[in-house]
Amino acid sequence: MTTPNEPIVGIQARIEELHNTITEKEEQIKMRTRKLAANLKEEISPENIIRKHPGKAAGAAFIAGLLVTRALRGHETPSIRVEHTQHSAPPHHFSAPSKTALSTIGFEVLRSVKDIGFTYLQRYLEKKIR
Repeated sequence: MTTPNEPIVGIQARIEELHNTITEKEEQIKMRTRKLAANLKEEISPENIIRKHPGKAAGAAFIAGLLVTRALRGHETPSIRVEHTQHSAPPHHFSAPSKTALSTIGFEVLRSVKDIGFTYLQRYLEKKIR
């Protein structure tokens, strides 16, 4: 014979079982998400990209350094200047010492980027040779 409380106990047991299943699935999803985040972080890390494509990275670093240096120094093209009779303000608003400082910073950035690129390239080639 069944008592009137048996169906309620069965339903409560089923609810508890579903709750446990949901908790397990939640933990699995969290673990997969952490693993995916770690894999994604590793995949798109600058060091990993440089290791996979050292030539492109060195070229991009060199070109970026040239562009930064050129932007900081300004365009110094030998062109014919037409002098006006009216005195106008100079085309650049930087004074000579600040231009020198900016070009020095640009050269240092270029040198640093080049050194980093070549260091990674050297490490990559050493690993490939071994």
